[in-house]
Amino acid sequence: MAVSTIDIGFDIGEESRIREAVAEIPEQLTIDWVFVATGWLHDNGRGPEKTFRSLDADNLLHAYRVNAIGPALLLKHLIPKLNPSHGSKLGIVSARVGSVSDNRLGGWHSYRASKAALNMLIKNFAIELARNKRRHIIVGLQPGTTDTALSAPFHRNVAKGKLQAPDYTAEQLFKVMQQLRPDDSGGLFDFLGIPFAP
Repeated sequence: MAVSTIDIGFDIGEESRIREAVAEIPEQLTIDWVFVATGWLHDNGRGPEKTFRSLDADNLLHAYRVNAIGPALLLKHLIPKLNPSHGSKLGIVSARVGSVSDNRLGGWHSYRASKAALNMLIKNFAIELARNKRRHIIVGLQPGTTDTALSAPFHRNVAKGKLQAPDYTAEQLFKVMQQLRPDDSGGLFDFLGIPFAP
């Protein structure tokens, strides 16, 4: 059977664009998996805060928009298109540094807080989906330190052998998604499939 692909681009920070993009997905399409891989830690003019003295409203708002609000709004519009009896798996890229219970270093305020908010949203979605008898599984996924533009400025701080190739990370997250069970919904899992606390 031939597999066709549909390339739909949109701005994760604009709900109207998200709505338009989701509307382009054919109604008859059965969606098995959804993988949301958004993230903002820094750009040319802004970096992660090392101290509360560096907090800036625009940075905080941007981090929340990309890391938490955008994925939540995408799910808001996408979930109604999923077949409730089919049971789709939804993996949302989060971060272990967004774990409140695991935070021992502090800093990176905007990124940590926005990913912690994302983790709460994932849990909320899971509870609501279960309550409405929808068979979808939604989890947060921690990809590990992967060799991408997001992690590039911090490679010198990564222990030898701990910087992962993008292909390896993708394969690992694929394996984690394959193994998800209904009672995993709302949880957080690293790239090895090991759960971690929010």
